[in-house]
Amino acid sequence: MKYFVCSFLLLIAVSTCSSQSIVLSDLFINIGQTAAGSASTSSSFNFVVNGSINSFTVDVPPPFEVSNDNIFFTNQLSYSTSIAGIAQSVFVRIHPSAAAKVYRKQINFVLNGNTMTQKIMLLGTSLPDNSTLRVMNWNMRWFGDASNCGCDTVEARMNAIHIMKDINADVYCLQEVVNINELALVTADLGAKYQYVMSPFGSFATSPSDPDYATNQKLAFIYNTDKVENLGTFGLLASTYPANAGSNSPYYYFASGRFPFILQAKLTLDNSLTDTVIFSNIHAKAISDVSSYNRRQAGAVKMTDSLNALFPGKKVMVIGDYNDFLEGTVVSSLSVSPYQYMLDHGFTGITLPSHFPNQTTYVGAANTMFDNVACTSNLMATYADSSCFIFDEVEKYITNYSITTSDHFPVVSYFNFNFSIDVAVTDISQSTSFFNIINPSSNTLQLLWNESTADQCNLSVYDITGHVCYTNKVSAREKQTAISLPSLREGFYVVDVRHGQKHTIKKWLVRL
Repeated sequence: MKYFVCSFLLLIAVSTCSSQSIVLSDLFINIGQTAAGSASTSSSFNFVVNGSINSFTVDVPPPFEVSNDNIFFTNQLSYSTSIAGIAQSVFVRIHPSAAAKVYRKQINFVLNGNTMTQKIMLLGTSLPDNSTLRVMNWNMRWFGDASNCGCDTVEARMNAIHIMKDINADVYCLQEVVNINELALVTADLGAKYQYVMSPFGSFATSPSDPDYATNQKLAFIYNTDKVENLGTFGLLASTYPANAGSNSPYYYFASGRFPFILQAKLTLDNSLTDTVIFSNIHAKAISDVSSYNRRQAGAVKMTDSLNALFPGKKVMVIGDYNDFLEGTVVSSLSVSPYQYMLDHGFTGITLPSHFPNQTTYVGAANTMFDNVACTSNLMATYADSSCFIFDEVEKYITNYSITTSDHFPVVSYFNFNFSIDVAVTDISQSTSFFNIINPSSNTLQLLWNESTADQCNLSVYDITGHVCYTNKVSAREKQTAISLPSLREGFYVVDVRHGQKHTIKKWLVRL
């Protein structure tokens, strides 16, 4: 399925020497999603090569393919010297063999044996659209405020629209939005199915009537109403901790009133399947001194306790600009993340620096993972493995991105709410049992291994409707493995363990 193809012609000439250049109509193409084993609908782009040509090829790695007639597709197209100065059309598609994957590749152009510097960047997935939620996290840097962003706000808005359309997310979690009218214009340009909601508070402004509200940084969501219904928004902790609560309060911890902005999102997927995700959009206290670290740490404790108390058993995502790391910290004299309490109390980080070595979400700063995503275990079970990426392509195709648009890169992640169990429960009698479960038990799953192995086993836990509650790799080296699942409610669950050719499914009764 093709999601977005640029409707404008972006002519970019890149010289390889004084007499040779290539002109491209696009620099980024999102092919969209298609099932494994199937070929997607194609997108197209144009190029013109100027100068002397002895040989010229268009190369793309699998699972992407290219064609010059939209019929026969391959990984390389070869051209003769006769194309010099003549516009050529190329069709590109994705033909994946593996399911539930996200692919980022690029088309290379090789002229006379030399790979040209200009590329076309590609994005595509084999995740099913009807059960997938695409989420984009982005600090927009004083969006709509010309004096503080130091930019042309119209150009910044057009760039934002370009980027958002390229990603085609279902939920955009945004920080540093100042001008509501500018956000409304972005939302309208994305299409009629999108709506937005802005936090009615910000630093030093507890309501829209506050004189500081119009000019401060606010949190916002834009969401696809075909998949998401807004069940309500509010500022987490805002009602219990007013502005005069002092330095020992979430008001102070969260940058003087920039509380986490909650979106309770009802998902409608696959035309009939529904679920609920709680989004906690945060823009934490900045600055790399110990005092600011302490505010971030105290805010994380209050936020975690409040989310766990308000939404027990719910799928919760904490997403936004954390202004610090999920592993370690930006403060040189300290070593523990200010969000460690959150990770120790029911949340798993997706954007761990160890998972993104030498990458950054803050433009121009090396190894700076400020823009993060963390989820409860039941939501983590829907996360498409390795699907999260930093969309730094924007720096390559948005002119002077860090000056005209933002000092943060968008972060994109995919969640697959495929509720079916891939092996029927009736197959239990046919499987070889290599573990047992202590039944009943509380929220700790205790696996008793009948045989040990040095290899990791694949573990999944489902509720009785087939929803994935937890998935991970577990070790069977010891005689017993205990896994804490605090978000589960009382009831029956199905525990599915695979190791090589061995596969066992057992029932587990949770009693609190």
